[in-house]
Amino acid sequence: MRSPNELSVFFVLLFLSACVGQKTASAGLPLDPSVVIDLKKVGWRPALDESNRSFFKDFSTAKLEALDDTTKILFLTKDLVVVYHTNQQGTNWRTATRQLEAFFISAKDGSLLRTKTWPTVQRRSRDELRDSEARLIPLQDGRFLVMANGRMMLYESNLELVKELELSPFTSTDLWAVQTVAEGKQIFLRHESQTDLHVTYSWLASDTLRVLREMPGYQAKNFDVLRNVTAGEQGVFTFSDSGIRMIAPGPSIKTICDDRLCDTDGENFQVISSRYLAISGKKGIGIVDIGRGLAWSKTVGPEYDSPKYDPHMFQFGETVSNLSGSRLAVWVTSEPKGIFDGVKINSSPTLFVYDVLGLRRLSLVSIKSVNGQWDVAFSPDGAKLAVYDGAKLKIYAVG
Repeated sequence: MRSPNELSVFFVLLFLSACVGQKTASAGLPLDPSVVIDLKKVGWRPALDESNRSFFKDFSTAKLEALDDTTKILFLTKDLVVVYHTNQQGTNWRTATRQLEAFFISAKDGSLLRTKTWPTVQRRSRDELRDSEARLIPLQDGRFLVMANGRMMLYESNLELVKELELSPFTSTDLWAVQTVAEGKQIFLRHESQTDLHVTYSWLASDTLRVLREMPGYQAKNFDVLRNVTAGEQGVFTFSDSGIRMIAPGPSIKTICDDRLCDTDGENFQVISSRYLAISGKKGIGIVDIGRGLAWSKTVGPEYDSPKYDPHMFQFGETVSNLSGSRLAVWVTSEPKGIFDGVKINSSPTLFVYDVLGLRRLSLVSIKSVNGQWDVAFSPDGAKLAVYDGAKLKIYAVG
């Protein structure tokens, strides 16, 4: 017969085992949204669908770069989410007027709090790291930037304008791009002049737009100065022949990750904190410690290296994180059906949500897009996740 102490230990272990089982099960089951917003009911309308015949009738590279028909989302605070897109008035893309339209929505109950528009001009590049025209950028403490019509405007979450800067020069050959760094405390501003092939990197304080430091765009024998970079607090990062490279003012250059995922298999990465980068590639995802290299990864199984499988059957999207970098999400598709991180996936995107500090999966979200468009955003604290599926905005609690 067991003693009272033995029975106590037994039941505690049984309870802990059940809790672990519940966590494992919940991490493997798709989440259900706590709030669902039909965006048409708050005034949002999808972009007009131009036929292929019409689009290619006057096709040019400039027209393709100016195409801006997607809807984007972001959180300003844990309870305030923004849905925005560009409206074009007129069918001639060269002469049409454009405006950036934003819907400020409660993440608690889905109610529309306010709408606001800004006049904007056509984008000069589809690459978000080169051109931030008609974009909203989240910052620390609910502040955000609006990049529109050659201006950088800093707002509080209540839409009070704090400061406005004119981007000069702002011509048809100048591109300005912004990235959030240092958990939203700083702004990275990249200015590219295609006239004289000159690039400048600047770091600004996010509360005043004061320039903290600058450096010329990096250039080397195997690195074009116009090439884009991903910004961090202490420097910029880029892919190279040897892996992911960090370029700090000086310049000081070093390779921080030479794993296959950072080299031949790497496709895109994001700086998620002062310590970590998140990378997604052809075969999986990973977390890179800036000082120590690849710290953690999840890749497809070796069975998918077999000749009978299409090497491109899996597709991994760009990673998304919250401002502090404690949460990470990435969508994955597989055609034909495959298994990633123990989960069966297919041609519809499955969103994998991870706890970066614990290096574990928290949950899954199935994305059923109605028009091939979707976007994902975390609240600043990482407790909420918003998913736009082409028609609706869904809010999820992820812990």
